[in-house]
Amino acid sequence: MWAQDTVDEGDIVDTIDTQLDLFEVEEPMIITLTFDIKKYQKTKFKGEYMPAALSYHINDSLRIEKTIRLKARGEFRREYCSFAPFWLNIRKSDIKNQHLQDIKRMKVVTQCQNSSTYGEYVLKEYLVYRIYNILSSYSFSTRLVRMKYIDTGRKNKVTESWAFIIEPEELLAERVNATAISRDALSMKMMEPKAMDLVSLFQYMVGNADYAINARHNVKILGLPGFGTNGYTPVPYDFDYSGFVNTVYAIPGENLGIKSVTDRYFLGPCREDLEYQQTIDHIENHKEEILNLITSFPYLEERRKKDMIRFIEGYFELSMSSGFIRGQLRSTCR
Repeated sequence: MWAQDTVDEGDIVDTIDTQLDLFEVEEPMIITLTFDIKKYQKTKFKGEYMPAALSYHINDSLRIEKTIRLKARGEFRREYCSFAPFWLNIRKSDIKNQHLQDIKRMKVVTQCQNSSTYGEYVLKEYLVYRIYNILSSYSFSTRLVRMKYIDTGRKNKVTESWAFIIEPEELLAERVNATAISRDALSMKMMEPKAMDLVSLFQYMVGNADYAINARHNVKILGLPGFGTNGYTPVPYDFDYSGFVNTVYAIPGENLGIKSVTDRYFLGPCREDLEYQQTIDHIENHKEEILNLITSFPYLEERRKKDMIRFIEGYFELSMSSGFIRGQLRSTCR
């Protein structure tokens, strides 16, 4: 399924620095999970937690070992993936870290299928989160993980692949002094205009039309101070259907009239030209930072990074053209 490897040995310690914010560090974590993967694959639709042993490698000689629970998540990916992404439940794991004390579980995005291409999908989706981090502080932090798995259901077979952890919604809300909103009956008109415009144009840039404010489809909603009069703040997530990632299974919605997810389609609200231009300028001001993020990313081959650069540069060429607002935004705005 993935490249086989051996498990590092070392001294076991009880905890890590209680001040450490796992999402402030760019260097990949090294984690080993030991559990019955064979059983996990067979029971992924049951929605039940199963026990696992987690080893977090602090360095070459120190590691933490904790007992945790995990279960498969994601309606489509549970159906499609041979190894579905999962919830990592740490509520009773006694991980002594001030940032995680009130956190019950965290999302882990995994390599979906047995192919190097699917490993690239994980890294590319991780980069989409990082791009939005550049554009907005109201965004999910992520942490790249080099994950080792020991499958107790297959004679302790050891495999390795890329994954990443997504910042829990509770941590995001606390970080930006906001309230997580669980209400589904919302619309774009109820969102803070500038935040909604940024989400919409960002999604257009990365080629993602798989989101909606209504029912909070691939969008979380925050209530910032004064949101009762100023509107809610949308936070996008889940980008495997974007043209930037361009998975083999991603197909555009039938009602959009486009043939591929690499064909951009704007789903944002209708605005005055000046309002659109402010958002266009905001993204344009971060162009070099976005491109540098991709070119300096060390875990993808150069040819893959060139493909991503071309795709993003295609957006910037469009956004600087004279007919962009009229032809690309206003023609499909809602």
